[in-house]
Order: sequence, then structure tokens, then C-alpha cells
Amino acid sequence: MSQIAWVAGRLLSYEEAQLDSAGWPAGTGIFETIKTVNGQPWALSRHMRRALNSARRNDLSFPNEDLIRSAVAETIAASPYPIGRLRLLFGIDGTLRVTHHEYLELLSTAHLGIRSVTHELPTPVEKRYPYTQNLEILSQAKISGFDDYILVNADGFVTETAIANLVLKINGQWVTPPLSDGVLPGVMRALLIEKNGVIVRRILARSIDEIECGFVVSSLKIAQPIGQIEDRILVISPDTEQMRAEFAATALVTSVG
Repeated sequence: MSQIAWVAGRLLSYEEAQLDSAGWPAGTGIFETIKTVNGQPWALSRHMRRALNSARRNDLSFPNEDLIRSAVAETIAASPYPIGRLRLLFGIDGTLRVTHHEYLELLSTAHLGIRSVTHELPTPVEKRYPYTQNLEILSQAKISGFDDYILVNADGFVTETAIANLVLKINGQWVTPPLSDGVLPGVMRALLIEKNGVIVRRILARSIDEIECGFVVSSLKIAQPIGQIEDRILVISPDTEQMRAEFAATALVTSVG
């Protein structure tokens, strides 16, 4: 199926929509990446709310909800997949672009390295393009033999990975780092805090050795178990599988809207 994008009420080729081969436009803006299952975008309202909050903070024009929902429906109908990756791109010039591609579920566990981030992290962290820095970190992780990095900020606290949030079990508690340490306000992260009792607290880098098990969390991955941190193997215990099932159930219940 050819690559198409919704722009200004029309379905266009990537070239006509001024997107590169990876689906990114030139210039700057904010974006949302959303999982779709059988044509249904999961937690669309929450993603739109996050994008709207970012637009307001940056004084960007933002389309109304009906237009966004209509664009999403038209794009998914034109490029249907059993499981998809929907992307909403809100340009600084006010242009909305929507794309939809097949997404292949990750069946493997995550092998994570550890990387310190020396630059100051913005607060709040936003989903902005160009996404070059995050993708470069991800690429460097893969070159080093990892799936991604656990990122540690300049103050020595765990934040997230290059492209996802972290939910970790430390001393018997399921915890996730606070937004104030340079963490994206992820939609799945928020749901797991609200619905599954995940605790928000700071995590020192030296506590990485105390991680019993954990998940890489995002709207696409939902909750990918962490199988290894650098050279240390993490056991995927029955408790891990139970929490994964509970997290998946939370995602499913909140999938509509």
C-alpha cells in the first residue's frame, strides 16, 4: 500500500504532503503517536488533550476536535491495518498531517543499556519534531547492542528511555520517575498511575541495580517487559506477567475515545 497522508481535507502522497520517507515534515511542531486496533485509535482523547496543552504552551494554532477525529477516521479508512501506528503532526504553521501505518507487536523482552544525559532537559518534556535527538540516541543504543537506553539526567536520576517511559519494580513497589526529572507525560504512564497504583518517585541511578523487574511503557508498546539491563538478566516472574496483563487490561478498557 502506498504511503499517504491526510492534509487539509485531502489524502495525498508523502511527496505531495511534504513528508520524508519516514513520515516526518520539515520544520517544527508537536506530534502524537497512537496505537490502533481494528481501526480503533486507543485513548485518542487523551492524546489530543496532551497535544492541545503543548500547543497552548507554545502559542500554536490547534484544529478543533471534530476536524481531528474526521481526519483520523479518513486516514485509517484509507490505510486499514489490524494493528496500526497512527501519527498526528501539528505544524508550527498550523498544518495538521495524519498518517497511519502497520505496527508489528513486539514479542521479545527489552535489553536496555544505561546512558547519562549531560544537557539540561526541558520541563515539561513535549512530543516535538524534529525528533532527531531521540532517534539518534535510539540508533546509538542499537549500534551498542541494546534495544534502547535507560537515560539518567545530569542530577543522577533515572528519567525514561529515548522513546518510552519506564515502570520499574524496586523494593517490592512499582514506581515511575516524576515529570520534574525530565520525563515525557506519557499517556500510558498516566493511565498506569491512575488505574494500577504505580507510584511516582525519584529513582537514583545507583538504584538501577535494585530493579527487580520492569517495563518499557508507551502507547505502542503498552508494557514491554525488560529482560536485561546491560549484563544483568531480569527474571520474568509470574508477578511480572500478572502486572503486564493488568496493564494491558487498563489499555483495553481505556481504548475508546
